[in-house]
Amino acid sequence: MRYPREDTQPWYRQFWPWFVITPPFVGIMLGVLLITAATHDPDGLAVGDYYKEGRGINQSIERAQFALSLGLTGEVSIEEGRVWLTLSSDVPIPRQELELAFVHPTRDHYDRKVSMSYDARQGVYFTELTNLDQALWHVYLEPTDGSWRLRGRLESLEDLDVTLHPST
Repeated sequence: MRYPREDTQPWYRQFWPWFVITPPFVGIMLGVLLITAATHDPDGLAVGDYYKEGRGINQSIERAQFALSLGLTGEVSIEEGRVWLTLSSDVPIPRQELELAFVHPTRDHYDRKVSMSYDARQGVYFTELTNLDQALWHVYLEPTDGSWRLRGRLESLEDLDVTLHPST
């Protein structure tokens, strides 16, 4: 009769303990990683008041249609921390205080809203804007009374010209 031989290697040099321990350990590590990623920077995509948001969409459509009826378009140029806006229209519109908003698609804490001043000598609006991060930006222009709205996209900071059109 033969007796089974005794292993002379310690347990941590064996295959089977590691085969049994590794999958639960990897599962725990992945769980911790996913929880950390989920709580580190929560996105701002969820809307709390859906009814109010739906009414806002209808108002946005009305503002875009009004801007379309006026034939409004805008050209935004960004150079060295200053933003220039040339506004054109089919009908004369009164000068009014304008707000220009740079909206990040997913992170609302990056959004920037600035008031535009009018330069009568050059016939353009301008404002100061610093520290705009490299991202895809949605650009919105509207007067402070909110009667119309123009919209455009700034794909990258290398392309510093944006054309704004009426859009919902």
